[in-house]
Amino acid sequence: GLGEGQVERLLSGQGSEVSLCDVGLELSKPATLRKNVTYIVCAVVLNEKEEVLMVQEAKQDCYKQWYLPAGRVEVGESLEEALRREVKEEAGFDCEPITLLLVQEQGPQWIRFIFLTRITGQRSHLSACSGGGRGA
Repeated sequence: GLGEGQVERLLSGQGSEVSLCDVGLELSKPATLRKNVTYIVCAVVLNEKEEVLMVQEAKQDCYKQWYLPAGRVEVGESLEEALRREVKEEAGFDCEPITLLLVQEQGPQWIRFIFLTRITGQRSHLSACSGGGRGA
């Protein structure tokens, strides 16, 4: 697990130390990923009280369930651009990533990148029927 000092470092954006990589980068070949892999970004947004921002789903199959702001990376988007867009669409906040917390992989179907993020701007007004942009 993470020690308290490590958590403090992560929250301040310093990241954590990586031990030696077992393959020299110049020797590693880029992986060719399948075309049907879905990339998903997910945001852990903490406020000053260390409360985590959750959003409520509007989609029928998971109606009113609470989730972290998340969604698919669209063609041509970087992970950071997708993260900013999804948090803006689903929670109405501008944000920026601090560090990558976790990468989850589900077989060949999807890879999810979970970022620790900070809010950078004021919340914009969301209409009552806003459901985020996570359509199929």
